[in-house]
Amino acid sequence: MNQLLASEQGKTIMRSLMIAIFCVAAVAAHAQSFSVLYGFPENGTEGYNPYYMNMIQGTDGNLYGTTFSGGAGNVNCDNYTDCGGVVFNITPSGDYTLLYTFCALGDGQGDCPDGRSPEGGVIQASDGNIYGMTYAGGTNDLGTIFRFTPDGTLTTLHSFCNPPYSCNPNDGSGPTGQLLQASNGDLYGVSTGNTLFKITTAGKFTLLYSFPNGTNPQGNLVQIPSGDIYGVTEDGGAYSQGEIFKATLGGKVTTVYSFCAQQGCPDGQHPNSLALGSDGDLYGSTFAGGTDDFGTVFKITTKGKFKFTLVHTFTGFDNGGDDGGNPSAPMTIGSDGNLYGTAQNYGGGGEGGTGAVYAVGAGGYASYGLPTDLCTLAHPLGGLVQSTNGTFFGSDNGTCLIGFSNGLGPFVQPIPTFGEAGTKVVIQGTDLTGATSVTFNGKSASFTVVSATEITTTVPTGATTGPIQVVTPGGTLNSNVQFTVK
Repeated sequence: MNQLLASEQGKTIMRSLMIAIFCVAAVAAHAQSFSVLYGFPENGTEGYNPYYMNMIQGTDGNLYGTTFSGGAGNVNCDNYTDCGGVVFNITPSGDYTLLYTFCALGDGQGDCPDGRSPEGGVIQASDGNIYGMTYAGGTNDLGTIFRFTPDGTLTTLHSFCNPPYSCNPNDGSGPTGQLLQASNGDLYGVSTGNTLFKITTAGKFTLLYSFPNGTNPQGNLVQIPSGDIYGVTEDGGAYSQGEIFKATLGGKVTTVYSFCAQQGCPDGQHPNSLALGSDGDLYGSTFAGGTDDFGTVFKITTKGKFKFTLVHTFTGFDNGGDDGGNPSAPMTIGSDGNLYGTAQNYGGGGEGGTGAVYAVGAGGYASYGLPTDLCTLAHPLGGLVQSTNGTFFGSDNGTCLIGFSNGLGPFVQPIPTFGEAGTKVVIQGTDLTGATSVTFNGKSASFTVVSATEITTTVPTGATTGPIQVVTPGGTLNSNVQFTVK
């Protein structure tokens, strides 16, 4: 496998379907290419099975992520106890570092107080630490929330508890997705044990809401500038096929859309996650439903009445389609304003294909099939992250980390993406050393260059909603999203 992966480094291919090309004129003007960023050794010693993981870019410029199994010393492991999974980082050029192996504190008999099997990836909070969740392990083997510091220390902040264990209240089990750091500084998440919760960076846990049994909240939460949080449930809703919900920071939950109101579920079934588009609307995908039962892409407005719009229906390989099918990961906004996602299946590579990267914009949809020999398994389950060098990075469903390039150049990324005057903002980028100017929609801001990949600043008084620009010796870099001034 390693020889195969080595031979595939730098391999490029484009297999595209332009269905109502949108502001993809810029995308179509450049060649699209896939490459292998890193191949996990088959013995699992560096981690294995990234599965539904979504990587992030840290303030140091490295990409951070998790694997569901494997880890240091776990040679040819074949059970969860000995394959607890890992936290890792990797440079955009492919230098991989294993940071932590889960279940390292266990006794080999299933006791994993530090957690095991992280599924959704991690986030970097405003304190600079990494936070994430494990699907299992902890005191009750029902999952944990953890903090990982730059010096390599992992602390279990919370162990989930649900029946048959005695808990009061039952706070959930099997957390999935990434945590969300909201504007109040707290971390929010959901568990497949039908709960919505928050936890402070100091470890104070609060159960906010318990969904009806069988609802199965999934994936990542999204906060919009108004302060409300949105998410989805895989099942539940008025027709038991999934829903979109809104939650206040205090935990008041409202269903805003239920899937499958019509026979055949043309709008989709079993949504997985949401993403905030450049137009201020929320976009998501469903794993199934639609005309051919291979899923859909949709959007929903959050201003005024909630308006649901079907953006795309996947045709799937059964009917000769080659636009992808069965997406299971959240989309991410690209620096060109389009949203990018992954689909497990793609018609161009035989039965089930190999999977696809797709893009959604104001005027339509485009997909790019993964090469059949890119990775051993392909069929991506996790989503993408765009590095500030312009390249997208993701994973297949078990063996490697992949890169996708479509000609987009460097940019800067603000965290958070909205706030009032005086709000502290971290600007991530590439080659920021020597920056001479930072502006919010043309309004100059004071700033500090922390490193080549990080600038800290505050929203200046009088700033208005618009792009952030950073002037560096190498040129002017624009933000990938508009910064919303509240």
